[in-house]
Amino acid sequence: FNVGEYRREAVKHYSSYDFFRPDNEEAMKVRRQCALAALRDVKLYLTEEAGQIAVFDATNTTRERRGMILNFAKENGFKVFFIESVCNDPNVVATNVMEVKLSSPDYRDCNSTDAMEDFMKRINCYQASYQPLDPDDYDRELSLIKVIDVGRRFLVNRVQDHIQSRIVYYLMNIHVQPRTIYLCRHGESEFNLKGKIGGDSGLSNRGKKCQLG
Repeated sequence: FNVGEYRREAVKHYSSYDFFRPDNEEAMKVRRQCALAALRDVKLYLTEEAGQIAVFDATNTTRERRGMILNFAKENGFKVFFIESVCNDPNVVATNVMEVKLSSPDYRDCNSTDAMEDFMKRINCYQASYQPLDPDDYDRELSLIKVIDVGRRFLVNRVQDHIQSRIVYYLMNIHVQPRTIYLCRHGESEFNLKGKIGGDSGLSNRGKKCQLG
């Protein structure tokens, strides 16, 4: 349930980062209404459509917004697990914006340079009111994981069930940055020497030497 999609449905034409300024009261009302619409659909999915897990995908950068989510969950008997991704490396941020955000429908008719500049200003708008999750104090009772610098460090707090533990495991083992993967066949096998296809025979002497190399 991506709140950005609800926002694009409500506001057909995206103009600029001004929409995300914390002092833009009219836009703030629209964004809140979109978040509430997404939460209503979350409730429908979990209560009437046999859904088991719903991902509420939004920035949720303030305690007020996260409090709204917690109240919604409490009223409906849902559990909440927060996932916060924090990145302090400007190079990683720039790469992520180039590879992911510039393909957003918001920038369909915009060149990459202008789109990059606008999105970085949008990030600055979020930073102006950003209140990070604080598992050591303010948010110590919440179930959450903070992924820092694309997996360089993790903070995990109050994991309460199997599903939450699986989410933590997945996030701690996923690789989102480009990397080289090498694929190599096994060395010569006994079945290779006999012309057999399939099976699971041991390696021949040459195959063993190949593996050692």
